[in-house]
Amino acid sequence: MVDIQAGQNSNVFLLAGITVLVCAIAHFIYKLLGRKNEEAVEHESEKDTGAPEKQETKSTTAERPSNRKSKKLASWSGKHEFSHPWLLKNLKGHPGTVLHVDFSANGKFMAATCDETIATVDAASAAARRRKPRDRRRPPTSPPSPSTPQRISTEELVEALRPHLLSPERMWALGYPLEIEPNSSKAVVYINPPPRSRTTTLRYTAWDVNAPEFVPGGSQGDSGRGSLGSSPRSDSDEEADAVEHLCVRCDKMFRMTREGEYLSEESCLYHWGRCSGDYRHTCCNAPLGARGCSSARFHVWSGTRPGMNGPLEGYVRARSPRGGVYAIDAEMCYTTAGFELASIAVIAADGRLVYRSLVKPSSPVVDHNTRFSGIRPRDLARATKTLRDVQNDILGFVGTDTILIGHALDNDLRALKLLHGAVVDTCALYPHARGFPLRRSLRVLCEELLGRSVQRGSAGHSPLEDARAAMDLVLLKVHEERAKRTRITTQLSMLQPYDPLISAA
Repeated sequence: MVDIQAGQNSNVFLLAGITVLVCAIAHFIYKLLGRKNEEAVEHESEKDTGAPEKQETKSTTAERPSNRKSKKLASWSGKHEFSHPWLLKNLKGHPGTVLHVDFSANGKFMAATCDETIATVDAASAAARRRKPRDRRRPPTSPPSPSTPQRISTEELVEALRPHLLSPERMWALGYPLEIEPNSSKAVVYINPPPRSRTTTLRYTAWDVNAPEFVPGGSQGDSGRGSLGSSPRSDSDEEADAVEHLCVRCDKMFRMTREGEYLSEESCLYHWGRCSGDYRHTCCNAPLGARGCSSARFHVWSGTRPGMNGPLEGYVRARSPRGGVYAIDAEMCYTTAGFELASIAVIAADGRLVYRSLVKPSSPVVDHNTRFSGIRPRDLARATKTLRDVQNDILGFVGTDTILIGHALDNDLRALKLLHGAVVDTCALYPHARGFPLRRSLRVLCEELLGRSVQRGSAGHSPLEDARAAMDLVLLKVHEERAKRTRITTQLSMLQPYDPLISAA
């Protein structure tokens, strides 16, 4: 009995050992098959991506990301289905699913790993989503936005501009043409000496009222056509009739005949830019007195000289009142007679274009002055109106009481040969900080006060643009004065003494 029981116990132990051995063999086979499957999956992923993936260790140190920012996390090769809501979302900038979330070594930051699908990553979109570095520099100050003053009625504008009308004394000092005697077509102009120093000595003859009238071609008794007993004119006679002019570009003296012919052909070297505050030319940044950076075939002059000029003929003026406010701007070209009108534009107080025309000069053109006037030879070739035609057109809507607005309007009225007494000049309305005779340019005034850029194009100035800019500057001044009067009235009402009777009422 004892032997039978011992045999049964040994059989039980043997069966248990065999069972354990079979389980161990089965477990080994299962592990071996699982490893082969993993190697096959990795091999297929290497074929799809073209680059082998790194083996990730199962240690806790490998699962936690390092503190180095430049180290790239290895791709997660575990399961892809999670129940936690954090693990079902995507990280910003990654197309794959979140695989693991953990804290950093110091416990302050949260780190996560994401399954990246390289085949679906768009490089352009990833670069666009990449955070750009913050620019800590202070942004540059933007120029003021262009502003257009509010339009007002013509009657209100006339009343507001009456205090700003130039007096005859002021017009005389600024170089406006004034008539010698009433109801005459002759005018006189006084030109102040230029503020800058001249490089040459100016030799101007004084204006003599009692001088005999000049008859072209000879003496007082000669008609200019010659006679049977007259001898041909010599070179010395032509030099005696020559007139010296000052070139307005290079400040050199040159000689011309009274008929407008050059006695010698001498090229003109000049600087077309103005002189800045540091005594340098704005065109080439050369110091004052340096050799000119531009050249022209002939010298040119303005048609007037410093001091008294006159009597000048061909001037017209309005004879009857018509009312209204208009802004005028004219562009000139250089001729043998000096500055002559080439283009003109007139606008009304509401900005409406009233008149615009090209003008054919009466004398031969020496320089079209395209850089500043915008006039080209083809423009004057199609011009049909003469100065007399333009004068008749202007006097059709300009009366004795019409207010004319412009910037340096004296130049425009001299070129237009128009005598007018009711004028508002933006040069006098916005004087230069260093006083007369210096003047602020229209371009600077528009940039500082209106936030507008004018006279910047390479095609030259536009008379329409300049006329509108002058009108807007005047309207801006009117609105500023109105606002100032309103503030003063409000302050005076607040400073009134206390009256108990008035307060009780």
